[in-house]
Amino acid sequence: MTETNVAGGIPLRIVDVGELPESALDEFYDDVLTPSFPDEELLMPDELSRALADPEPRMFASVALTERNEVVGGVVGQWFPECKVILTVYLATHPGRRGGGIGRRILRTVMEEWTRRFDPLLVLGEVEDPRRHRDRGFGDPGRRLAFYATEGARVIDVPYFQPRLRPDESRVPDLLLMTFAVHDRFRLGSTVDSAPVRCFLEKNLLASEGAIGDDSETEALWQALDGPVVALLDPDTVLGEL
Repeated sequence: MTETNVAGGIPLRIVDVGELPESALDEFYDDVLTPSFPDEELLMPDELSRALADPEPRMFASVALTERNEVVGGVVGQWFPECKVILTVYLATHPGRRGGGIGRRILRTVMEEWTRRFDPLLVLGEVEDPRRHRDRGFGDPGRRLAFYATEGARVIDVPYFQPRLRPDESRVPDLLLMTFAVHDRFRLGSTVDSAPVRCFLEKNLLASEGAIGDDSETEALWQALDGPVVALLDPDTVLGEL
């Protein structure tokens, strides 16, 4: 995928990292991802590289390049084929380029591409709950949520956490699970069918932690998904509590 866009008056090319030299992925990781996410939320460079190089890839990434081939932003997605769900694992802009519309162009471009390529039931994303998290130098959670709100994202009403990425690390609590897109058959007014949501949560836990535990955090997730549907919340309701 190669798309040409303009953000903040800056011409950009949004390119699949598989079409670029390995140095572009290194630049994306070091200059964009590392300043945007704490260690406990971030795959290690070799983990990300291996996942993207898998012969049957379930993880994919695109970066935004300037005319001088500087990497100024990018996105990583993960496909869960059993559930027909995509997780937007990371979406970030270079710290010196934030606020110029680059993230918006990346998100809109890949949403079109992912829809054509996968026809997903859901496209999901994660963000720190600004009621529980503060800016630790990686970007303001409230501003991130407000940005997603302008792009039509809705918060799935479950007590979400990021599974631990490595055995010696902890889960990341108090995150919001959002949806950027819902297939027409699975959205019912201000609710969404709970089946693909639960499928994703199960497969994501298995992929990250190797098992589905019976701990209180996991049990709370399943309790929130007991019914046939789960509520979608306007992010402004969360922001209004700040």
